[in-house]
Formats: sequence, C-alpha cells, structure tokens
Amino acid sequence: MSSGTSAENDFHHALANALSELRNERHASQGTLAAELGIDQAAVSRVESGHRRLTVAEAFAWLEALGLNADESAITLRDLWRTHGGRPPGFWNEGGRG
Repeated sequence: MSSGTSAENDFHHALANALSELRNERHASQGTLAAELGIDQAAVSRVESGHRRLTVAEAFAWLEALGLNADESAITLRDLWRTHGGRPPGFWNEGGRG
C-alpha cells in the first residue's frame, strides 16, 4: 500500500486502525463484520492490517455496519482526514473557504 502521498498513506493507516478499534469496541469479530458486509473475513483482515484501502463508499458501509449513522460516519472520516491526511492550505481551503 505504498502508492499515494504520505498524507494519504497516513489517512488510510489511521482509518484502518479506527475501523479495527471500533469493531473491537462493539465486541464484533472480523467474521461477524464480514458477514454483515457480505465479504469474507480475510478481506476485513486485509483492510484492518493496511493491505487494502477502502473507497469512500466502502468506508461509509463499514462504519454503518459498525453502528454509525451517515452523519457520524461523515464526521469520523472528516476528522481522520483533518488529523492524518489534510493538505496544506491552498486556494480552496484557506481562511474558512473549504
């Protein structure tokens, strides 16, 4: 999983950790989450270990399967991006414009 910028890599690593922690907080096994998502347990393991990245749609599906609603999922992803993947200030995100 080395493609992408350092910030993107940091974000995906943080997302993988957050998903694993949330699953553990819910006392759900990887197999239980996999069944909820309609995938196999090995796919859950690959994501949680950072060997596979999720698309935005997949991340929302995982968060929903773990009990978050759409608003909570959006906030979680936004906060992870701000902390681990945010880009430096630029035209679209300077001074409260983005």
